[in-house]
Amino acid sequence: MAKAEHLVDIMVKDGIAPNIVTFNTLINGYCKSKQVDKALVMFDDMRLHGTHITPNVVTYNTLIDALCKENRFQLALQQFGEMKNRGVALDVVSYNSLLDGLLKNSQVDRAISLCREMENNGVAPNIRTYNVIINGLYEARRLAETVQVFSYLVAKGLPPNITTYNIIIKVLCRQGLLRDATALLKKMEDTGCSPIECTYNTIIKGFLNANDVAKVLDYLDIMRSEGFAADDNTASSFLGLLTNPHVNDVDKALLQKYFMEHHGEDMRKKEASRD
Repeated sequence: MAKAEHLVDIMVKDGIAPNIVTFNTLINGYCKSKQVDKALVMFDDMRLHGTHITPNVVTYNTLIDALCKENRFQLALQQFGEMKNRGVALDVVSYNSLLDGLLKNSQVDRAISLCREMENNGVAPNIRTYNVIINGLYEARRLAETVQVFSYLVAKGLPPNITTYNIIIKVLCRQGLLRDATALLKKMEDTGCSPIECTYNTIIKGFLNANDVAKVLDYLDIMRSEGFAADDNTASSFLGLLTNPHVNDVDKALLQKYFMEHHGEDMRKKEASRD
């Protein structure tokens, strides 16, 4: 940022007045380098000290996003309100940043209301909007509403992406709806959206929680064939089945054999690195 500041100083000395692009670039740089207070000082200079440069939607969006990420939510709300008062046209980025902030502050109903306001104002939600809402509902354990929002976006013709699918699969697994989760996994693949490691780990953990050893082993094989591996949490749950009284001895033997064949070496390496 020091180089950027120096360049602006040179511009001013040479009689070249900074414009909105210059200020937005500097504000964005401060925000990305976690110097949000410096960005706010520059923003105040723009508004209050006679630069004759009016902040635009990019300026406000940059600040709102940075403030929400730093959990300075009340200040983000102030900026959002100021945008409206100054007649700056809000776009999908403006709403998405504030929605994310609301949901991270457990204000789910307020976020849903803001999403409705967004549509009423003619700003079309995009897949990120719905992903933010869906994840917020999931974190609030409002699982039925999560699936409702998913159905709504699909009905609108908005294609889900990997983030959307992963959240909904997680919701279905948490509810014990494993048949629905695997059906959605297949549908996801059929639409050209490839599962990632997180997707498989979620499905496997669902079957682990249901003590369904056959399905666990099936999906472990599929995951390995795709070049993915069980994460530490899945591996721990996997080992937990070996002491689970509801799992029969034959299944325990299969689990132990599979685990030692495919994960034993990784575990030995981890143990050796701790010594």
